[in-house]
Amino acid sequence: MTIQAYKSVRRSTLVEGASPHQLITMLYDGAISNIAIARQHIANNNRDQMHRHIDKSVAIVQELQASLKDYESNELAGNLFELYSYIVNTMIAANQNRDDEGLVTCSNLISILRDAWQAIAPEQVAA
Repeated sequence: MTIQAYKSVRRSTLVEGASPHQLITMLYDGAISNIAIARQHIANNNRDQMHRHIDKSVAIVQELQASLKDYESNELAGNLFELYSYIVNTMIAANQNRDDEGLVTCSNLISILRDAWQAIAPEQVAA
């Protein structure tokens, strides 16, 4: 079995056994990881790979945004929807302009959201 196949099987196993809360955490982690990889490609002037990883991050944040319920009537969900929109727009601009600073901003915002999400994990609340 190749390393890539092993990683794919491992990822599938993790996703299948994850709680909904853990799945959101995995999405945040995926976005942060892809932004970090995109930043490396900016530094190495590898536009194709930079675009690829920014696109993955954008898709992840859009998936998180699409999962919001009642964002038009729920203030918290509405604010989160707007923040996700800002992150997506900033990543798209960073993709067009090879803007490392914009990616840093997005990564920091997603990290803050991830940390807040972790703080309300059912395991944390029960403890």
